[in-house]
Amino acid sequence: MNKTPHQSTYLGLLRYVKPYRLVFTAAIIGAIIDASMKAFFIWSLSYILEHAFEQQDPMWIKGIPLFVITVFLIRSVGNFAAAYGFTWVGRKIINDLRSAVFGQYLQLPQRFYDQHSAGGLISRITYDIEQMANGVSKNFVIIIREMLTIVFYLMVMFYYSWELALAAFVAFPIIGLIIRLVNKRFRRIGHGIQQSIARITQTVEEVVKGHKIVKIFKGQQQESEKFAQNINNNRQLQVKIVATQEVMSSINLMLVAVALSFIMYVAATSSMSAANFMSFMMAMLALMPTIKNLSAVFSTIQTTLAAADSVMDVLAEQPEKDTGSQSFQADQVGIVFEQVGFSYDGETTALHGINLDLKAGQSVAFVGASGGGKTTLVNLVPRFYDVTNGRILVNGANIQDFTLSSLRDHISVVSQEVILFNDSVRNNIAYGAQANHSEADIVQAAKQANAWSFIEQLPDGLDTELGDNGTRLSGGQRQRIAIARAILKDAPVLILDEATSALDTESEKHIQLALEQLMKNRTTLVIAHRLSTIENVDQVVVLDAGQVAQMGSHDQLMAEPGIYAQLQQSQQINNGITVHE
Repeated sequence: MNKTPHQSTYLGLLRYVKPYRLVFTAAIIGAIIDASMKAFFIWSLSYILEHAFEQQDPMWIKGIPLFVITVFLIRSVGNFAAAYGFTWVGRKIINDLRSAVFGQYLQLPQRFYDQHSAGGLISRITYDIEQMANGVSKNFVIIIREMLTIVFYLMVMFYYSWELALAAFVAFPIIGLIIRLVNKRFRRIGHGIQQSIARITQTVEEVVKGHKIVKIFKGQQQESEKFAQNINNNRQLQVKIVATQEVMSSINLMLVAVALSFIMYVAATSSMSAANFMSFMMAMLALMPTIKNLSAVFSTIQTTLAAADSVMDVLAEQPEKDTGSQSFQADQVGIVFEQVGFSYDGETTALHGINLDLKAGQSVAFVGASGGGKTTLVNLVPRFYDVTNGRILVNGANIQDFTLSSLRDHISVVSQEVILFNDSVRNNIAYGAQANHSEADIVQAAKQANAWSFIEQLPDGLDTELGDNGTRLSGGQRQRIAIARAILKDAPVLILDEATSALDTESEKHIQLALEQLMKNRTTLVIAHRLSTIENVDQVVVLDAGQVAQMGSHDQLMAEPGIYAQLQQSQQINNGITVHE
């Protein structure tokens, strides 16, 4: 489903300033003091030149050092207040945005993650938001300070000669038009930069996670070329930003130079005093770097807005729908599928016409060829997806009547894709809502999962840090930690997605016994690839092309010709080697 990209505005970003408006106001006052002192010093030069240099007034001469130090001291205080205040507010806003985006990641639906790469999502919360930080802190300081400086310099110029000031002022609308025209190019390039950073992040993430595959299959050259292409694309875009920025700045300076040459000619033919003209010219010349700084900032603002677009796209996403209003409470759970149909994209049907009655406490295995719909069907139970047609009943009530939180409280999952966190063994077993379990409960769960024997041997036992996704453990050990986590939750519904797939033969025997004990009096949904692990389940459901092809016990299905018997024979021929989805 295509969405219209979010179009951010700079003023729109400033709505995040509201909680910090007191510091923000103080920063603006500081910027006003800084800009006004710069203009005041230039304005006073005419009087200093006249009284101290031309008239050699002793009082003026003696007062020059004190005057200059005082002006610059006041200006320094204002500059510090502006820079510190805007930076403080900017970083607060960035923290708020990062928290908001991370909060979104915690509650967005499964479909969102199906459509976005992990690298791209990581770059949004790191690089893109950091780009926004520059826009709402450092760049905002420059914008406020330089715009105020322009205003005060113009006041000085109008004070000394409104005719000449008007002549200079003609250049500003033209400069504004140029900035407006070039901003579209800046924003387009900015979007390209965000995308290139996302691709760089994704490539690095894939290589780091899949470094063994890269080495074994000699993919180093391919990955190096892909990475080089991505960083080269990023370099080209960054150069385009600078080139466009410098061209715009040069054009603006030429316009100022034309205005300056005209003003100097007119002033030379007028009766304006040299002191007054010097102050006027100082204000005029001071405008040139100010305008250049402002032009440069407007280009970087477009990069900021491009980054903001991608971040706001995430914040505009609808969180996972929780249509339920009732709290689900049950010690045992029966599940009924009534004419259930499902489609990922609204066009291709993944499931259709599924009718199943899973009794409370019953163990049911879902088998079939890859792509048959096993994982899709099981993912409908915890409502990672909602049915497209039909309905699912839990204990006789529509599953959508219950809140997601209360429904998922009754479900444990052990997947073949083990997810462990960079935390201690203890916190990985007693994860999330299970954190208040006692150590005795954690140890008991570990023993049931046949994990305690190796946990005891770890340097710090339960408090041993596991590293990124448990890299310090073997595949079988990681799987047993995940099983212990599910055992500790003690939920009435258990989903096993080939939970013993990563175990060696000896460990599998122990785990299989533990799982059989765990499965007692629980409604267990087993996604099975290795058929030898499901011979003792109560019921086997064979799925083929999103439909129920066969259903019955292991013995019943083996006694009749069909897909199940063929799958068993095929795996026996291959000596137990299975094909994973």
